Amino acid sequence: MTSGQLSPPVLDVRGLSVDYLAEQGTVHAVTDVSFTLRRGEVLGLAGESGSGKSTLAYAAARLLPESAVISAGEVLFYPGAQQGQSGGAGDPINLLNLSTKELRRYRWSDVAVVFQSAMNALNPVMTLGAQIDDVLLTRRPRMRGRERRERAHELLRLVGISPERIKSYPHELSGGMRQRAGIALALALSPQIIIMDEPTTALDVVVQREILGELS
Repeated sequence: MTSGQLSPPVLDVRGLSVDYLAEQGTVHAVTDVSFTLRRGEVLGLAGESGSGKSTLAYAAARLLPESAVISAGEVLFYPGAQQGQSGGAGDPINLLNLSTKELRRYRWSDVAVVFQSAMNALNPVMTLGAQIDDVLLTRRPRMRGRERRERAHELLRLVGISPERIKSYPHELSGGMRQRAGIALALALSPQIIIMDEPTTALDVVVQREILGELS
């Protein structure tokens, strides 16, 4: 890439509006929001509580509750912007037009989400290693068991958790460790886009800096 040349887009949100249907009437949570995320970029949203940041994030990932309606806009994902692929961004896919079955192809493999309550998103009856292995076995069935274990160890080290914790259950981890484990799960398939909704709220500032540095 030459100096001043922009990298290809990987996500393009155009005129997105989201409403909540309540007994008291319609609440306009997000109105006509547009932005472009290019490969290699980090885009942050700042705003006061209740300003619609989480709603915007979940709308882009098609994870809104039933009470929410996307009333306008497009969420264009460019699968051609994969790492190591030359050329332009390729033809975009409007994630809002995909069926639930079609969306499964892109969710987590290409577009992953770290929820605001990431530390409570783990399965309480499965060990941390089993949960990572389940993700890899489901989406990467050709990976051998040894490869999956190595990948699980790599992910734990990435978020600052000792690989020895791979046999631990969520209740055996601190709140900060559970939150980091949620980030590790989101990273498992090396997605092109990671949407993070306040993922480091339970972490001290040193760990926050380390994890965000690794992600960027």
